[in-house]
Amino acid sequence: MVISFRTRLFGLATLVVAVVLTVVLVLGWQGLLRNEVDRLEDRLCMEARRVATQPQMGLDRPRLEADLRLRLRLGATDVLVLRLEPGGDRPPLLSADAEDLDTSALAWKPAPRFSAPPPPAAGEGPPGFDRGPPGREAGAPPEGPAGPPPRRDGPPPPRGSCELAATPLQGGDGRAARFTTPRGRALLAHSLTPLKAEMQADLQRALQLLVPLALALTALGAGLLAALTMRPVNRLRTAMQGVTRQALDQRLASAGEDREFQELIAAYNTMLDRLDASFQQANRFSADAAHELKTPLTILQGRLEQALHGANDAATQAGLSEMLDEVGRLAAITRKLLLLSQADAGRLALHRVRVDLAELLDTLVADAQMLVTDQTVSSRVEPGLHATGDALLLRQLFNNLLSNALRYGRPGGWIAVGGRRQPGGVEVVFANASAPLGAAQRKRFFDRFHRGDGAHNRAVDGHGLGLSLSREIARAHGGDLTLQASPADEVRLRLWLPEGG
Repeated sequence: MVISFRTRLFGLATLVVAVVLTVVLVLGWQGLLRNEVDRLEDRLCMEARRVATQPQMGLDRPRLEADLRLRLRLGATDVLVLRLEPGGDRPPLLSADAEDLDTSALAWKPAPRFSAPPPPAAGEGPPGFDRGPPGREAGAPPEGPAGPPPRRDGPPPPRGSCELAATPLQGGDGRAARFTTPRGRALLAHSLTPLKAEMQADLQRALQLLVPLALALTALGAGLLAALTMRPVNRLRTAMQGVTRQALDQRLASAGEDREFQELIAAYNTMLDRLDASFQQANRFSADAAHELKTPLTILQGRLEQALHGANDAATQAGLSEMLDEVGRLAAITRKLLLLSQADAGRLALHRVRVDLAELLDTLVADAQMLVTDQTVSSRVEPGLHATGDALLLRQLFNNLLSNALRYGRPGGWIAVGGRRQPGGVEVVFANASAPLGAAQRKRFFDRFHRGDGAHNRAVDGHGLGLSLSREIARAHGGDLTLQASPADEVRLRLWLPEGG
């Protein structure tokens, strides 16, 4: 299966956009999860500080857990571990899952936002704390006219420090916060499973709307990119498809194109220059050679005919007759080469008249039936087939095709000619039984001077220009001559001519 470059470009652009979106989605998910985990850790530290610093007398565990679940926005099934150590001789307050949590095995790290500064050294105090002169109690208001006590800047220092750790909870990851104060310690742990589930549900709801939109925009962008990229390629392809032997002077303009396509167009135009020069040189050589040979061959043919009429010796007459045949062959080749060179240059002169193709084919088939001895010639031509064209050239075309079938057909075989009307034109088919032809021979069927393996001897007349000339005559009339698919031992040529010729 051959994939077009446009489709490949569209798929590649779609793949690149899909990979980029996937990477952005993964990185965005990780960033959002990290942000939510940080917020959860802050809430755990805040609630652990509140629990550790509030009076614990008269609080029971169910009431405290319900209050914490409300503040932390937890569901009834979410795992919440509570461990409160008031200090002194008061018993600790533990939740149902607190015994399963080994706090000593956790890797605790301080939470900078909730850590207390180191205690002041002896005789020192926090900023704004006045020790006073010796003999006066620290923190007492100054005596005399010293004025009011110094102003204390900033928030009060925290009453304790918070530590964080990762812990396994509910079959997944969790976070634990431990807040320590002089009055006791409080530990709160919460599983990340509900948080991840909630974020995944939100992400799925968002993707249900965003994914179709992203796919549509991706397809639109990839299609636009492919169309813009293929525009100069399409121009080059269209120009290449329009190149014929009569239009080798066409060149592509490269103004406004990208540098790479300018280089490609320049290489294409250079190739056309070389091709045009080579073709014109070969065409001029063929035309000049055919034109220059025409006159000497005519003179030579006339002199040989005079010599043949004046010769009395039978051997001399046989030799002159053989030489006259060879000159005739050279003259026929010259005429065909001249016609081919004119057709290549687009200067094949056509004297257009209305031609009765059915009558012309019937006459040629009747002549062929009189000449053959070991072949069967049949014809099925619809009456009233007409085309506008050069009568002499069309007769030469049909004669070449029929002669080719007679010359190279299998001995004892058959030849069939059919003609019928087609939408917009006329179709004529020449078919004959032949020796098996391979794919290589069929590929070179219309090559000039190419003859089949069985025709490389002088016993079979022909010089390999008839089919090529026939196709050029058909194309000069706006039609075409093609070799149709058929069994290996059959040759089927289809001629199509437009109604207007």
